[in-house]
Amino acid sequence: MLPKVLMLLFVFLWQASAGKEAPSLNDIVIIGMRLENSSKAETAILENGRIQVVEGSLIYLRIYGNGIHKFIWQRIRFVEMTSLSTFIRDFSVCPQGTSDLLIQPYSGDVQNTSAILSVKVQILRKNIHFKDYMMCLEDHRGKPRQLLKDSHLILQVIEDKGLQLPRWLEITLVVTLLALSGMFSGLSLGLISLDPMGLRIVKNCGTPKEREYATKIEPLRMKGNYLLCSLLLGNVLVNSSLTILLDTVIGENAWSIVISTISIVLFGEILPQALCSRHGLAIGANTVFITRLVMLITFPAAYPISKLLDYLLGKEMGTVYNREKLMEMIRLSQPYNDLMKEELNIIEGALELRSKMVESVMTPLKDCFLISSNAILDFDTMTEILQSGYTRIPIYTKEKTNIVDMLYVKDLAFVDPDDRTPIKTITKFYNHPIHYVSNTTRLDAVLEEFKKALPLGTYLLMDRYRNNSSWKLRGCSNPSVLFFFKVSQGES
Repeated sequence: MLPKVLMLLFVFLWQASAGKEAPSLNDIVIIGMRLENSSKAETAILENGRIQVVEGSLIYLRIYGNGIHKFIWQRIRFVEMTSLSTFIRDFSVCPQGTSDLLIQPYSGDVQNTSAILSVKVQILRKNIHFKDYMMCLEDHRGKPRQLLKDSHLILQVIEDKGLQLPRWLEITLVVTLLALSGMFSGLSLGLISLDPMGLRIVKNCGTPKEREYATKIEPLRMKGNYLLCSLLLGNVLVNSSLTILLDTVIGENAWSIVISTISIVLFGEILPQALCSRHGLAIGANTVFITRLVMLITFPAAYPISKLLDYLLGKEMGTVYNREKLMEMIRLSQPYNDLMKEELNIIEGALELRSKMVESVMTPLKDCFLISSNAILDFDTMTEILQSGYTRIPIYTKEKTNIVDMLYVKDLAFVDPDDRTPIKTITKFYNHPIHYVSNTTRLDAVLEEFKKALPLGTYLLMDRYRNNSSWKLRGCSNPSVLFFFKVSQGES
């Protein structure tokens, strides 16, 4: 453009030297312009002579011509154009000036042949990458501005693309952000699902590797709300940056929306959460350094929010099971643990002690093994006692509801069946006490009484409250309950 401006200036000076009358203030001629300065560096002069500037910049244009004065900024406007040839053919008079290029209300370095205009370039509309503007001049006051048809008086505004990164670096950042998004999403589920109570259990009775993992994670997990806020803020920040970067790499079109959505949902949400839901302990322990770094970076925003949550929601206690839930959890996990069925029965019986009455566990009297007080300890009787499998045998008189003594099988160690000793002789000699308990007594109370007051291994009989001033025997103790009593007292 500079050679043409110099040529036009030469013609103008030649005409002036030839004795032509200089034009008046109203006779303004614009023959060219040059970009003096710009607040943004991404400017260029195109092959067709147009000046290319960046949106959002402040530019300084030096205009050349004749009759230029300090109020020249009032006479000049810019108008939009779609095609130079179409614009020139359709318009000889400029329409309303555009607000995209705002000429500042002053002129600098004013001479008769040149001046500097300050122009504020506005931001382009969305999805518009560039736009051309033509200069218009009001040659006489009160008359419409005339279109300056010279292509060298056209200003092209392009979008500000910001910092342009190499393609390989953009792809690397996309992969890195996608990995961070997956890590934050997975840890949000994996670490928060490890409640403090569960971590203590793993720390105290897990495998050596699990104890190591739990020791690393527990300090972070104790700050549950702070950890949650940090991971969520990091996840939102990474996802937002990833979306913007994908728009830059792919372009602002429908494909960028589809690809970014699929990438974030699949690699940033589904796969990490599926993995961390099963291996959250190991993954959380191996990424504890990154988690601490994220908590430090997001501290100004995450920590105040976490303290507010602590105040509103209270201290996190972790998952605590009552008796019924604990029993159901043990029962449901039985196929996957190493508990034997007998062990499971003992655990269930212990957990039900406070909720069950004696009546619910007693053996009906008709199913109890009893011996009459008139029996003789001959070969048949002793064989029957040994084959019964019981070590304590109730002794009754006349009716089975009338229990009078208790026979311990070990008392028969020195009894000879050939002597045909009456059973009364043995029971009277050892005189084992019999204890009766109401059928409405809770099992835990019976257990405490059994451990403190009764001799070790004493057989327990169940009775009902008074009915018409008489006691009625309902049954004897359940062998499983007796077995539990023995185990709880340390008997082999």
